[in-house]
Amino acid sequence: MPSKITIDSPNGSAPTAKAAKPLAAFTRLSPTVAYYDPPATPTASANDNASPTTILLCSWMNARPKNVDYYARSYMAHYPSARIIHVSINTTQFIFQSEARRRKDMMKAVSTLLARDQQSERLLVHSVSNGGGKRVYNIAAAYRSVTGQPLPAQALIFDSAPGIPRFKRDVHAIMVPARKLHWLPWLFALIATYVTVSITFVSVYWTPLWFWYDLVWGPTYGCNDVTLFDQQGMRGYIYSKEDLAIDWRDVESHADAAEEKGYKVVKKLVHGAEHAQLFKGEGGEEDYWGFVKGVWAMAMN
Repeated sequence: MPSKITIDSPNGSAPTAKAAKPLAAFTRLSPTVAYYDPPATPTASANDNASPTTILLCSWMNARPKNVDYYARSYMAHYPSARIIHVSINTTQFIFQSEARRRKDMMKAVSTLLARDQQSERLLVHSVSNGGGKRVYNIAAAYRSVTGQPLPAQALIFDSAPGIPRFKRDVHAIMVPARKLHWLPWLFALIATYVTVSITFVSVYWTPLWFWYDLVWGPTYGCNDVTLFDQQGMRGYIYSKEDLAIDWRDVESHADAAEEKGYKVVKKLVHGAEHAQLFKGEGGEEDYWGFVKGVWAMAMN
């Protein structure tokens, strides 16, 4: 269960002018949903008709605003006319909330999506880590409960996910926030983490499927549910073998299952990149954002 992650732009800056504070351009709609409305432009360019009109950015668990800001500002630079809906998730929401509560919390994101004419909407969804994937699943289920239709995402990017519980990887992910602690608190955190992960790991794999469905299997299987996600949508999976939180083989397995369901899928293995920091891998930001824009371009063809 990937936890808090540190992300900065490789060059210490993002493609657009630095904001006064992270995500300063966003208006908070709820504790978990924020909204960016791009400034009006006097004339529309020819590229506007091929660009997303809405970007749904679902960040990883316990993501810090300054790190999410990198993705937001990058999208503002690449697709300046698109509105952005940012959805967050923390440890309590990820682990302890019921699926019903998570879906209820996502109704604000759904109402924001539906605030525009759906016939002219072009939706790009970008989820990072399992936290982002769970939010996408929550939103798709909430959207269907309101509209009776699957989430109409033309393109869906799975970044550093999806993954399933793996003992060593879960220990690493949960211990990330404790890296700067003094040795004694760190040791207590490590012991607590080993106990928690051991109990979770054993119970996940040795209890009936329904027992951990809300936490693990529902989001994993649900992201390939054709009743929740438009089957015509393009899927982009980007991941790394150096990822210590998510096993790359689980990502590829999910991508293969998506293809079997009829989704169009493109995969990209990034070399030399850590979890949710794939823009720091081989090829850098240009290669990373080139993949994102390439998936969108394929969705529009």
